[in-house]
Parts: sequence; structure tokens; C-alpha cells
Amino acid sequence: MIVTAPSSAPAAEKRAPRRPSGGLRRTFALSLAEGAVSLTSAALLLWLCLRIRINPMDRIGQVSGLAGIQLRLMVMMALTVLLYLLVSRWKPGTATRFGAAAVAGLATGVIAAGNVVSLRGTAWPIYANWGDIGNLQQWAYDVIDGVDLPAMYPPGFPHLLAWTSELFFDGDMGRATKWVMIGFLALSGPAVYMAWRMLLPPLWALGIGVTATLPVIDPYKPYSALVLAVVIPVFAKMCDVVLHSTELGRRRSAAAGAGLGLLLAALFLLYSGWFLWSSVGVVVLFAMVLVGLARSGGIRGLLDGLLPLASALVVFLALAGPYLARLLGSGSTTKDAYFYFDTWIDPAYFTMWTSGAPGPLRSLGWPPPGELAGVGLFTLVLVAGLGVALTLGLRQPMVLTLAACTASAFLLRYWYAAHMERDQAVQLYPRTSHQLMYCLIALTGLALYYAGKRVRVWLRLHEAALRGGARRTAASRRPRAGVVGALCALGLLFGLAGSATVNAYMPQDPALNSTGQFAWFSHNIRQADGRCPRYAVKGECSPYVPPLRGPYRPPAVQKPFERLTPPPALSVTPK
Repeated sequence: MIVTAPSSAPAAEKRAPRRPSGGLRRTFALSLAEGAVSLTSAALLLWLCLRIRINPMDRIGQVSGLAGIQLRLMVMMALTVLLYLLVSRWKPGTATRFGAAAVAGLATGVIAAGNVVSLRGTAWPIYANWGDIGNLQQWAYDVIDGVDLPAMYPPGFPHLLAWTSELFFDGDMGRATKWVMIGFLALSGPAVYMAWRMLLPPLWALGIGVTATLPVIDPYKPYSALVLAVVIPVFAKMCDVVLHSTELGRRRSAAAGAGLGLLLAALFLLYSGWFLWSSVGVVVLFAMVLVGLARSGGIRGLLDGLLPLASALVVFLALAGPYLARLLGSGSTTKDAYFYFDTWIDPAYFTMWTSGAPGPLRSLGWPPPGELAGVGLFTLVLVAGLGVALTLGLRQPMVLTLAACTASAFLLRYWYAAHMERDQAVQLYPRTSHQLMYCLIALTGLALYYAGKRVRVWLRLHEAALRGGARRTAASRRPRAGVVGALCALGLLFGLAGSATVNAYMPQDPALNSTGQFAWFSHNIRQADGRCPRYAVKGECSPYVPPLRGPYRPPAVQKPFERLTPPPALSVTPK
């Protein structure tokens, strides 16, 4: 398929005329206000939950803490709906913007608040200074000491952690890591919402973008999920700018490309894995877009489309080029031999995943059997959403980008899994499950969005026959009721999903081998100040192991992980 110029789109879906500069300034100011409202709602919920006083190592205390978070969320949701009803009498559009933005902040503010509750009484982040989180703290100390970071890992987060530790926590890296992670959790909802607002109206940005983020939010390392949830709509916006570059004009399209290149560079330096999984699809997508522009607009159309891409590439390479060169240079020699639970399951299954701590799933047989030839109903809904989205929005930038990133993730997933036995390497391929879920949920949401647009067009064409004068008056009040219904329904969904996510990371005995063990260790390792955490078991804790410091130490060699013995139900024999 060749993506043609935007003039081939149906008349009802053509781009609106370009706004005058005054309208752009007003839109920009409103967008800043939306972001501020979203951040404020997340911060306010987090502040309210700081006052929850429970023992997180006791299960009754955990249940009380979870309920306390939900009570505060209900109050915040009631205030949001009330403020929407008050403001919508005079400014309905602005009220909808701010209401959706506030709920987006609450969506991940719930998870951030849960992290605060689960870590109450300890200065450590989840998993203290062990595992991946310990490596990040060590690399932050390396930044302070002037030691080179690993070539493969993005430098953004270790630098951010080092600066935060020195500026706000007097060098206490564990405490800094804890609050930086909580900050990223609280920021996730507002950031994802604002990214999708570049493409969609407020309620649809909330319902599609933030909802698709729910399965991939990870309280352990939330910045990686944030990058995934933001980079996909940024790619889609880049596609939109290129497709409409002639209409935008060269100055505006070049400026837009440079701004998107700046955002992509920042995301790449923070976490680069999703760029790898999307790379094949994104390259093919933009090649198709440029070919379509050349066919519809000739040389001028091609040059107009190349301009924003070139400006984005220049800014991206200027900021992220050195790390990209190191990544490409070391990629062929880096081998990931971490074989864990998800590497034993059917590689075509992606709708749920675990980690190195699968808990009781090992004895249940995984994945669970589906209703249609092993495929579950939820997967069937995602497949149907994909089909409808492609049918109704095949030439739309959002659908094109999400479909390209989905195909790219599947391709690379199967490529690495197919070579896993030969190379004795995993290369992180199970993480493509996160991208596949995110993209397919978003595509299902877009299927509803474009179907709704078709229905509205049909209703407008037949309005005179369908509605009388009395019914028109009643219908004029429906938009407010629809907004209230959407805000309440999505608020309930986000609260339920957030509570389930938080509950999975509440401290739990390591003997159960669940994700709850990571927070348990946070409460049972001596802190940097020499004291045990407040709720350590029997008041005793494991010794604190200080980080290796100094520019002349040899590089640390990480002990390879041992392979998990596969569950008998999976019938897999390791080589």
C-alpha cells in the first residue's frame, strides 16, 4: 500500500483550515493549562495519600491502604465532575478539556500513591539497591564520579538520578531513586494524555491513550513504560506533519519537525528499547508516505514532506547522536542470556506477561486456554479492533503508525525468538508484549473513534428526518451528560486498574516468588543512614552494601542469571 497525499481523504475527514496566529497562541495557552491541571490533580492525590498511616508489611494494613487510596480518588473524582458542571455552563469546550486532563492525572496518581503506601517507612525504592534498580543507582554514582556508563544503556535516567540526588537528597541515592520513580508514575498519565492530545479531542485522548497505557505501567521502572506510551503518538504526529507538510507551509512544518525531533531525542536518551522494536515499521511507514507524496504532489510534494523529516533528524542526531553511535557499535556484541518465565511460553501469546517472579503461574500452566482455538475473547476483541481501525482509518496517521509499530514488534519478536536456541540469547524479545498490547488497545479505541465519526456524519445527513423540534431541545443537553458519563466511567476504570497494579507490588514474602517480594526487600535492607526500615521483620534487616566509588575501579561484571526450570505443564526441555 502506498500512502497518498491528504487530499485523497474523504471530505468529512479533511483537515481543518489553518488557524490564524492568534488562534494558535490561544490553543497553545489552553494546552499548557491542560497539562498544568493534569499535573496538579496527580500531585494533589499523591499529597492526600501521604497521610495514609498503615503498616505496609501487614496484609490488613495493605488492604486498608488500598481502600484509603480509593476513598481519596472518589473525592477527587466528585470534585472534578462538580467543577466540570460549573464551568461547562459558560465554557463547555474548556470544561471538557480540564475535566479530561484532571482524570488523566488521577489515573496514574493512584499508582504513584500506591507506591508511597507500599514503601511507607523505608527510604528505599522498590527492590532497594538490588537488581536493575541497583544498577541504575550505581550508574548514577558513576555519573557523579566521572566513570563511563555502559555503552548500551541510555544515559538520560542515570544523569537525572544523579542530579536529583545531589540537588534534593544530599547524595542519598536510594531515597532519590524512590521519589524519582514515584514522580515518573504520577507524571505518566498527564504526559500520555498530552501526547495523545496532539492527535485527538480530550475525551478520546483520555479514553484511548491513557487506557492503552494501563497494562504497561510498571511501578518498578515506570520511566520505560512512559517512553513507550508517549513515543508512539509522537511518531503518529510526525507522520501527520509529513502528510500535511504542503498545507502547513515549509516554515511551520520545519518548526514542527524540529520540535518533534527534540521530543524524540529526549525519549530516546531516557529509554531506547521501544525505538528498536518500532524501527522497521517506522522506516517502512515514512518511506511509503514519501512515495505517496511524490505520486500526488510531484517533486514539490516530496520536498515538502522531506523538510520536517530532515529537521527532526538534524535535531535528533545533534542531541542523541553520540549515544546512538555507541548503541549501534556495541549492539552486535551485547548478548542477553537472561532466560526467565516469559521465554518459556508460546511466543504468539502477548496479552499478559510476568517477570522473573511469576508467583503461582508456574504451577497453573501458562498461558491460560482461550475459547477459540486457544485464543481468548480479549485477544479476539483486539483483533476485531485492528480490522475495523484499518477499514475505517487506513489513510489516517494514527492508524498507520500504530499498525506499523505493531507489525514491527511482531516481526522482531518472532525473529529473536526463532534464533533463541541457536544464539542462546533472549535479547529482551518478551518486552515486545508491552508494545503489542499498547498499540492494539489504541487501535481498538481508534476503531470506535472512526466508527463514531461515521455515525455522526450519517446522523447529520438525516437529522431533519430523525429529529423534531422538541427532541432537538432535549438532545442539546446530551453532550454534558455524555461528558459526565465518560469521566465517571473512565475514572472508575482507572481506579480499579490502579488498585490491581498497586496490589501486585505490595510487600509479600519472597517465598511466594511474586512481584510483591521486591517491596518486601525494600523494607528489610539496612538504609544508607545505618538504620533498619521502620517495618523490617522483627526489627532486623540485611546489611547495607555501599556502592563502588572512584574513577579507577574496574568495570563491574554482572553475574549471569540462572535459567529457570520450566514448569512441567509447559512441556519444555532446556537445551
